[in-house]
Amino acid sequence: MKKITALLVSLILSLSLTLPAAAYSDIPAGSALGSEVERAVSAGLMKGYSDTRFGYSDSMTRMQFVTVLSRMADRTAVSKASLITPEMGVDADALAARSPEFYAALNRAVAEDIVDTSVSFRPNDPITRGEMAEMLVRFLGLKGAAQLAERNIQLPFTDVTRGKGYIAIAYDIGMTRGTSASTFAPNATATRAQAAAMLLRIHDKLEQELSFSHGFYAISSRSQLDLARKMDAVSAGWSRLTWDGTTALLATTSANQNEFCIPSGYQDVVTSLHKNNVRLHLNVYMDTSGGAADLLASADGRKQAIDQIIHELTITYRALGANPYDGVTLDLEGLRAAQRDSYNAFLQELSTAVHGLGKTLYVCVAPVLTTGSYFDGYDYATIGTLADRVILMAYDYDAHDMTQFLGTDYQKTAATAPMDQVYWSLRTAAKQIDPAKLLLGFSAKHTAWEIDESGKLVTTTPHHPDTQTVAKRLAQPDTELGWSRAYQQSYAIYRGDGGKRYFLWYQDNASVTQAMQTAKLLGITGCSFWRLGQLPQTGSWSWNSLLA
Repeated sequence: MKKITALLVSLILSLSLTLPAAAYSDIPAGSALGSEVERAVSAGLMKGYSDTRFGYSDSMTRMQFVTVLSRMADRTAVSKASLITPEMGVDADALAARSPEFYAALNRAVAEDIVDTSVSFRPNDPITRGEMAEMLVRFLGLKGAAQLAERNIQLPFTDVTRGKGYIAIAYDIGMTRGTSASTFAPNATATRAQAAAMLLRIHDKLEQELSFSHGFYAISSRSQLDLARKMDAVSAGWSRLTWDGTTALLATTSANQNEFCIPSGYQDVVTSLHKNNVRLHLNVYMDTSGGAADLLASADGRKQAIDQIIHELTITYRALGANPYDGVTLDLEGLRAAQRDSYNAFLQELSTAVHGLGKTLYVCVAPVLTTGSYFDGYDYATIGTLADRVILMAYDYDAHDMTQFLGTDYQKTAATAPMDQVYWSLRTAAKQIDPAKLLLGFSAKHTAWEIDESGKLVTTTPHHPDTQTVAKRLAQPDTELGWSRAYQQSYAIYRGDGGKRYFLWYQDNASVTQAMQTAKLLGITGCSFWRLGQLPQTGSWSWNSLLA
C-alpha cells in the first residue's frame, strides 16, 4: 500500500530551518524548558517550523522523533534503497521527493530496528512517552537489554503494563522520569519542548569525553609502549600471588615457570611511563587454582599477602634507584559468595596499608549476570568504598565448552561481550559504586569456533587467535564480515591456512564504541584494556574511538 497524507506533507514542510531559540516568539518568557530548546537547536537536534515559531507547545510526532534520533546518530550512511515496507503505510517515493531528510531518517530507523516494519508507522501521530522510550532504547542498541529488563527489573510505576523493559532503561539512563512516584503515564504525549529536553539529556551523556584510560601491561606489551604512554594509568602484570596453606608468596621472577614476572629492561618501561605522567601500578594476580579461597579464609594468609604487597611497593629497584609503583591493582579471580566476607576483610586491610603510603588501589571485579551462576564473591558496594578505581571485567561471557551443541550453529549465540549482559553488569555496578570510579573493561581476546561448510559446530572448545592473526583473517578477500544486532558485536567467518572454517567473535571500533556509549549513559566515562601488545591498531581494524 502506498499513500501519504496531507498531514505528512505539512509536517515535511514544517521542519525547515535551524534557528537560535531566542528567535522563536512562541517560547514563553521564563520557560523552564527554554534553555533546553535553545541547546537542542544549537546542537542541531531540532528545528523550528519557521523563522519565529518553534512549536513549543505542539505535540512531538513520531516522524519528528525518528528524525531527531537520526540527527543524533554518528554512524555510517544507510543504503539509499528504500527499506520502508508497505505495511508501514508510508509512500517512500513521495517522502523521498518531498523531504530527503525524513526519508533518510525513517530508512535508518528501519535498517537499525528502531521501528517495526509489520505495522503502520503513523508518522503524524503524536508520540507517546512509552513509544519514545522504546524508540530511543532501540536506537541506542539496547533492545536486548530491554528484553532482559522486562524479566528482571521491578519498576515503581503501577501504570506500566507494556514495554516495561524499554521504560526501565529509559528511566535508568535519565531520559525521563515518572509523572509521579508511582506513575509513568506511558500513553501520554509529550510536547516538542519536553521532547527536546529529554533527548538533550541523552545527547549530552553520549557526547561526554573519556575521563580516564587504563591498560594492562604484560611481558609481550612492549610493542604498544607508545600507546601506554597516552594512558592515565598502567598496571604491570609483573607478579603472581600464591598460597600453599602455610606461606603466601608474591612471585616477581620467572622461577618455577612464573610468567607474571618483572622483565629485563623494565626500567626503560617505567621511565618512559613516568616521563609521560602515567601512573604505574603493580598488578597482583591470583585465582582459585593458586589458593585464593584458602588464603582469604586465613587471617595469617591475608596478613602475609598484604605484607608482601606493601614490601613490593616500597623496596628500591636497583636499576631505577627508587620504587617504580604508584599503587597496586588487585586481580583476584574466580571468587564466589563464600569468599565475599573474607575478601572484604582483606581489602579493608590492604586499602588502609596502601593509602597509608600515599598510593592508590585499583580492584578488578567480575560482572554480574542475569542467568546462571557467576563469580559472586565481589561486594561491589564495599569494594567501591575501599578502592580508588574499580575495573569491571565485562567480557569473556562466551561458552568454553559446547559438547552438547555439536552439529548446531549455537556458536552464533556465544558473543564474548553481548550488550544485554554488559548493560546489566554496568547498571548493577553503577548503582553500588560511584560511576566516577568505575572503568569499563575491554578485552582483546578473540574467540573462534571451527565450523563445517554448512556453518555447524565441529569442535567442542574454542580457538583464541591472537590479534595479529585476526587482522590477517579479516583482510582475506573471502572472509565474511557481520554485525549481530542482538548482541551489538562484530563477527566474521573465515578460513585458516589449512582450509578449515571458523566463526569468530571479535571486538571492532563499532562494538567498543557501542559499549562505551552505553557506559556513558550510566555516568561511566573511564575504560580499561586487556591487554597492551594485543590491542587492534591496524588501518582497517582498530579501537580508535577509545585509543586515539
